[in-house]
This record gives sequence, C-alpha cells and structure tokens, in this order.
Amino acid sequence: LALSASRDKTCILWNISDGTPIRSLRGHEDRVYGCALSADGRLALSASLDKTCILWNTSDGKPIRTLKGHEHWVFGCALSADGKLALSASREGNCILWNTSDGTPIRTLRGHEDRVYGCALSADGRLA
Repeated sequence: LALSASRDKTCILWNISDGTPIRSLRGHEDRVYGCALSADGRLALSASLDKTCILWNTSDGKPIRTLKGHEHWVFGCALSADGKLALSASREGNCILWNTSDGTPIRTLRGHEDRVYGCALSADGRLA
C-alpha cells in the first residue's frame, strides 16, 4: 500500500503492485499536506490546513476519529508501527503526540522557533 496527500483535500490509498487507486479518503475541510500509514497498513493518518489530523480505517476508507488540538495548520504527521501513537507537526512550531485509541493528546513537544513541517516516530514509538 501507498498513501498520498493532496491540495484537493483528499488522500488516496494506492495499490503499489499495479499503481491503481484503491480509494480516496475524504473528510478534511482544507488542503492535506501530510500522511502516514501504520506498519500493517490498517490505519492511515492525514494532516491538514484545517488544523486537524484524521485517523482512517484503510479497509473501508472511513474516519475513525479526528485529532483536534492545534491552533494553526498541520503540515506533517506520523504513526507508530503499531498505530497506537500519532504525531503531528504544526505551523505553531510544535508537535503533538496523540493516543490514537481515544484521540487525546499525550504531550506537546516544544522547542522549534518557527513552523514544523515534518515529524517521525521510531518503530518502537519511544522516540520522536
């Protein structure tokens, strides 16, 4: 599987063996700048200028929950390998670590002096 994010407010889930789209993920109200997949491909995460991330079920393309807490645009996102944690990067200069099971923020990572465009989580979810 592959996942792409677009200015058209969607993500597309792709079959990489033949390059065909499997489904579009629709639900954001503004451009989508970041996306991520869990290691098993069951979950997808998208980051948008609508100030949210959406956690998706890739099998049916439906949103599981929306992660809200940023005050400005969200540019990047990451999922832990097991899909239990999400990380989002924002224009406000911080990242938020999320519990994907209930959508609550675990902590805010501060330290940048300007916009944060990307983020990553280690495979074990211990480092961001």
